[in-house]
Amino acid sequence: YIYFFSSKENKEKFMKNPIKYIRQPKPKPAVAVKIAIVGPPKSGKTTVAKKFASVYGLLRLSMGDAIRLVLNNQPESELALTLQWHLHQGLTVPDELAIQALDVALMNHVCNTTGVVIDGYPVTKKQVNLLESARIIPVKIFELEMDAKEVFRRALADKESTHRPPYPEHDSSQILAIKNSCYRQHIDAIRTYYKQEHQNWCVIDAFRSKWWIWNKVLQEVQVVVKEIQIYLERIREGKAACIADLCITPEELRYRLGEFGQYCPVSLAEKGELVDCSVTPSLQFAAEFRGHYYKMASQEELDKFLSRPEVYVPPLAPHPLPPPSMLPKKLTAAEVKALFPASAEMQGYCPVTYLDGKQRYEALMPGNIEYAAKYQDKLYIFESEEKLLKFMRLPEKYWNLKLPRKLPPKKEPILLTALPLAGYLEQAIATSLIKALNEVGCLKPKFPFLSVKKSALLFVACHLKAHNPRSPAPERQAYRRKMARFAESCELVPYLRAAMAGPYREPRRRPPDLEARLRAFLALR
Repeated sequence: YIYFFSSKENKEKFMKNPIKYIRQPKPKPAVAVKIAIVGPPKSGKTTVAKKFASVYGLLRLSMGDAIRLVLNNQPESELALTLQWHLHQGLTVPDELAIQALDVALMNHVCNTTGVVIDGYPVTKKQVNLLESARIIPVKIFELEMDAKEVFRRALADKESTHRPPYPEHDSSQILAIKNSCYRQHIDAIRTYYKQEHQNWCVIDAFRSKWWIWNKVLQEVQVVVKEIQIYLERIREGKAACIADLCITPEELRYRLGEFGQYCPVSLAEKGELVDCSVTPSLQFAAEFRGHYYKMASQEELDKFLSRPEVYVPPLAPHPLPPPSMLPKKLTAAEVKALFPASAEMQGYCPVTYLDGKQRYEALMPGNIEYAAKYQDKLYIFESEEKLLKFMRLPEKYWNLKLPRKLPPKKEPILLTALPLAGYLEQAIATSLIKALNEVGCLKPKFPFLSVKKSALLFVACHLKAHNPRSPAPERQAYRRKMARFAESCELVPYLRAAMAGPYREPRRRPPDLEARLRAFLALR
C-alpha cells in the first residue's frame, strides 16, 4: 500500500514503526457538513462562519459570495450574463437567480469534501421554498437571537472602533432598522417551517460572548456529525440506525414507513400494546432498518430495536399490525356529535374504569365526549384522557364488556330553587354560613339590652351582608363598618362589668372613659 502524510516529520515517524499506525481503528467516514447561520444584523453570524472556515476548513458562503463566485469563475455562462444584466441595471438579483448561483457555488470541491457554512441565508419564506426546490437542506440552522436594542448598541460600538474598513459601509441606523424589521417580519415563519419539516433549527443566545457562542455552535455541529457518521457505519454494516438528525421531512417519513406505520414495533412485540407514535412529529426515537423507517415510544424501546431489529420486524415479529379497520381511532367531540344517531357502547360508561375496577358497581363511571374513540365501528366514551390512552393501547382487552343489570341512577340536573330548604342552604350559602358561625363562636357577641340569641342572629346577618360577593363593593364596605360598630357595642357589657365591680369609688378614682361608655351603653336602650 502507498500512504500519504501531512508532513515530513509524520512520514519519518511512520518509517520507524509502521505497524503501530497501520493497526489503529479505521477512521469514521468523512461527512461534508452543510450548516446555515441566520440572525439580525450585528448578531455575529459572519464571525462564527469565518471561525468555521479558518479552524475546520469549511467554505463560508454568503449570497454575495455565491454570486461573485459565478461571475468570476463562469463569466460566459448564461447564469452569469443574466446576473450581470440585473446588476448593471442597478437592480437586486432575484431570489430565483440567487439560489441558482448558490447551487453552482455548492459544487465546489471543498463543499463536497469538508463542508460549507451558509452565512445569513435564508431570510424570507420564499427563499426557504426555493432552497427546498433545489434540495439545499442544511443539517443544522443556527439562529443567533438578539433584540433590537442590542443591535443598535453593537452598531454604535462598531462605528467608534478603530478597525473600520477604509470604504463606507451600509451600517447607518436607518438601514439597520430596515434590515432588523425585515428579518423579524419573516423569521417566525422560517423557524416554524424548519422545526416542523426538518427539526434542524437551533436557537443560540447571541447576548453571550463570542467564545461561548462558538463553543455552543461547535458542540451542536459535532453532535450532528457524530450521529451522521454512526448512521453511515451502521447502515453500511446492515444494522439499524437512528435517524434523529438527518433532516427527514414528514412526507419522506410517510413514504418510507415500515410495516408497522407509526406504531412502535417493540411495544407491540413485547407487550402486545398499540403505541401510536404519530402524536409527536419528533424523530428522536426513530430508526432505519432495511430501507424502512420505524418509530419507537421511548429511548428504552429504541435501544432494544437498535440492538436486535430482526426480532421486531417481519418475518420474526411475533405480532403483526392489525389492518386499518381493526385499529382504534380517536374522535373529537365534534366527530362524536356528527355520528348521531349512533349511541355509545356501554350506555356511555367508561369501559377502562369499569374493567380496571374489577367490574364492580362502584366502577361504573360515565364518560366524557371529549375523550372518545371508535373501534370496530363502535363508539366508546372514556372518563379521562388517561383512560382513553389505555384503551388505544389495548383495545382488545376493553372493547367487548357487558354491563350489569343494576346501573347507577342517571345524574339529571336539578334547579337550585327546587331543592328543600336544608338542601338549598347547603348548596347555596353553606360556606358563607360556616364562616359567619365560626366568627360568632369566636366573638360570642352580647348586644346591650338584647338576648344572646338575637345578638348572634344580628351578627350573622351583618356578616353575610358584609361578605356577599354579589353585592356592590360600597354596600359590602358599609356593612363591614356596621359590623365593626356592632362588635364595639357588644364589648361595652364586659367592660362595664369589670370597671364597676367592687365598692363605690369617687368619680376621680374611676377609669377616665367610664362615663362616656356608660352613656353609650344607656343610649342603646
